[in-house]
Amino acid sequence: MNIFTTQKPPKYNSLPSLPERETDTDSEKTLLNTSKEGTLSSTETESSVYEDEYPLSRKKWGPLTASACITLLNVILLLGSSFCYYRAFYLKKPLPGYITPLNEELKEVSYFSPLLDVIDVPIRVEQINGSLFPGHNPPIFRLPPSPEVDAAWDYVSEGAIFTISAQDVIKLGKDPSQTVRVPASFGFPPDTHLAQLDSVHQIHCLNALRKAVFFEYYYGKKKTIDRLYWIHLSHCAGIVLQNLMCQANLDVITMNWVKTQKKPFPDFSINKKCRDFGVIKKWQDERKLNEELLEKMVRPESYVEGPAPIQNIMDAFEEAKTPWDFDWTTM
Repeated sequence: MNIFTTQKPPKYNSLPSLPERETDTDSEKTLLNTSKEGTLSSTETESSVYEDEYPLSRKKWGPLTASACITLLNVILLLGSSFCYYRAFYLKKPLPGYITPLNEELKEVSYFSPLLDVIDVPIRVEQINGSLFPGHNPPIFRLPPSPEVDAAWDYVSEGAIFTISAQDVIKLGKDPSQTVRVPASFGFPPDTHLAQLDSVHQIHCLNALRKAVFFEYYYGKKKTIDRLYWIHLSHCAGIVLQNLMCQANLDVITMNWVKTQKKPFPDFSINKKCRDFGVIKKWQDERKLNEELLEKMVRPESYVEGPAPIQNIMDAFEEAKTPWDFDWTTM
């Protein structure tokens, strides 16, 4: 409904009423009639403009303007998101020694690792299963030895060899002239070196200690034990201990009152920030070198030879009467 056509024009749009008087001349009557007609014509013209043009303009441009605003808003949001992504992942400078901004939290508390530049390792809060007794549905890793248990342990402890660049070797604090280089004939880029994950080696050592607990199941009732077996266990215990002390966390264990216990009992099921081991293990398995390829590798004609990992230890074993009565200082 048009307000300009339904309401009476304001008083100021019409001429004031004049007192009736006789006009002496025809020209004065003509002038008055002309003024009234002009006023009515002006009012009618103004009403016609608002009635005919304004509503039509509103109907024509109203919806289109709303659609344009929504489109413009979406474009602005898209450009803003793209700009934020660009600043976060392309303009942001990586930490020293790295080429990507991935895993900044881990890089801050870790020694250099080329994996931190190429794989996004999620960190999530998980609660450790710290129950003293296995319970009704224990993790498979806590069950007594069986083919299924061994398969689970073998999977998480199975190490694999992959490749890294010579620059990565240097960043690891090692000398590329002393590390094993993959032969160029194998089709790898120049200066490609062999490597493996330390975390998986630690789990391998833990598995070796576990098997020692169930010695008869894995090794049978032997009267004598290969002395190198004890050396391996000693190595593994040292590896696990050093890593636990090196990466000593500050997580806190609370104490509870528990039935059958007169004193406060520790609640080992604590919350921890955990790295996604599954992602790391998957990356290793997808990039591990074929065993047949590794078997084809032979020492090159020229290489830098490091000291032997076992110095005179085999001779000491031959002379020793028990696993621990030889001179460890000679190893």
